[in-house]
Amino acid sequence: MSDSVSINAESAVSGETGSNVALSSAGVPLAIVPAYKHLQQQRKFQGPISELPELPSHRFQYSVWHDLRSGSLKGTELKAPRVREGPAEKGRAFYLLKDEDNQNIHHSLHGKQRVQHRTTLEDWNAATSASLCYQELHHQYQKDNFYRILGNLKNVEQLYLVDNSITTLASYSFPKCTVLNLNKNFISSFKKLPSIPKITCLTMEDNDVNSFRGLSSLSTLEQLYLRGNPISFVVNYRPKVFKMLPHLQVLDGVSKLEDDDVFVDEEDIPDQEPSRCVIA
Repeated sequence: MSDSVSINAESAVSGETGSNVALSSAGVPLAIVPAYKHLQQQRKFQGPISELPELPSHRFQYSVWHDLRSGSLKGTELKAPRVREGPAEKGRAFYLLKDEDNQNIHHSLHGKQRVQHRTTLEDWNAATSASLCYQELHHQYQKDNFYRILGNLKNVEQLYLVDNSITTLASYSFPKCTVLNLNKNFISSFKKLPSIPKITCLTMEDNDVNSFRGLSSLSTLEQLYLRGNPISFVVNYRPKVFKMLPHLQVLDGVSKLEDDDVFVDEEDIPDQEPSRCVIA
């Protein structure tokens, strides 16, 4: 499969929906019918499901927007694309599916031409803002295409990558990025961040950052959010961060205070008894 960002084209095709239609949270009709029925083994259904009609839109259930024969939608126009892989039957039917007028649904490009067509329509090089959150990257196909997309975001200025189980982006560069949201990932060090020379706002809440190493390289930062990281619980956390980042104005949603220039002598902090958990 060479498909990357999967957008359900079913909602763009008109057809009789009747009462056998569910509504998504966005109010988009979602047909409850099996796709590529002619390629699947005949199944014996019991109950009302066997009476469901085959809607005209069933052919588009697994279609990706850049697979369609006619279409001008660009990847940069998508608000929150998802990286997904279609089932095996889609690959077998790709060049065979017809619409009601017996015209091919998908384009006829093969090999490198098909990949080039995908790249042109995705147009990630032109994206100035990209949201690729909550991708649920469980399969290698998804991971490969997710990181392929990241590698093409050379002009992105605002990038949102929340909750993607990311451990490192050290090999990537976002030279124009000013806002980066990496909340709810597994990044353990500032050294595992991408090259972001123009960054002004970095959000890394609920990661695994446990040291200040590499923080000083983010000298352009004006806002930084690190709540939920082990580093946010160390003594003199705020004074250390503000000392390393001369342009920082806001840390964890709180503007710089007078006390943020004052370091507490760690020897003056009384030892605390370890907490105990008592199970009755």
